[in-house]
Amino acid sequence: MSVFDKSYRRYKGELKGRWFKIWSIATTTFRVQFSGKKIIFLLILCNLPMIAFTLMIVFTAIFFPQDLTEMLLGMFGTLDIAMYTVINFTFNAGLIFLPIVFISALNSGTIANDKKHNSLALYMAKPIDRIDYVLGKTISVYMISSFVTLIPWLMFLVLYTLLAGSTQIQFLDTLWVYLSTTGSALVVILFLGSIVLLFSSFSNQSVLAGILTIMILFLPDILVTTISDVLDVSWINYLSISSLLTSAIYLVFGKPEFESLFGSNFFESDISGGISIVILLAVAVICILFTINNLYKEEID
Repeated sequence: MSVFDKSYRRYKGELKGRWFKIWSIATTTFRVQFSGKKIIFLLILCNLPMIAFTLMIVFTAIFFPQDLTEMLLGMFGTLDIAMYTVINFTFNAGLIFLPIVFISALNSGTIANDKKHNSLALYMAKPIDRIDYVLGKTISVYMISSFVTLIPWLMFLVLYTLLAGSTQIQFLDTLWVYLSTTGSALVVILFLGSIVLLFSSFSNQSVLAGILTIMILFLPDILVTTISDVLDVSWINYLSISSLLTSAIYLVFGKPEFESLFGSNFFESDISGGISIVILLAVAVICILFTINNLYKEEID
């Protein structure tokens, strides 16, 4: 009998379930991505629009409490308009789509680094399927993406609701705004996260994957702006990432009627929000399927 046969003992313990393995991949990747010191600086930088609005409200409440109600209602308007305005400023072209920079930079190495360091072979050596691996990585990308979408948006919303309590706004009357904010964040996270995950699966260089993702997300808006100067057609905006996102959010928030100083047509979408949501979710699903396909074609040594 060989030495291997004498020393080897088949494991007879209980194996964890499939979803536990997927969650383990997600949480491990999440911790690795947030392990660098530069991440905090990048996180603050890409949350500047939210931080600016939040600090403005806080400073007004501390130093000019008598002007707080006037600022909340006069500048932002009702709660739904305030939240909708803040979210749309996040995707303003003048702010170079800061969440896109964060999501692309931090998630571009999700799969690429595993391929570069041959960690993919270690994952596949364990009792997990490649679909489990992709699902775990996808969840981690969505979790990281929430730090420049869902989490800061809800923090601003809670703060605004608490400070606006003096205007007799009740929580139950504004619950739909919380749900709308969450729905908007999920659409953004699914769309942007799935695209960056796809490009991460194409290459073993995270920098290249990040650059390609940013280019793919920015170029359509540049082309649409250029074409719009020549052709006066609204359907061209369906090729613009910012237009798709803002029109989808416009629909999720129930097409709010603006009564603040921003004007009645502020951020009003000129394309169908329903079609925009279908396009965004379809792109997300296609990207995930292509990512799975890329992993199944990947040769593991």
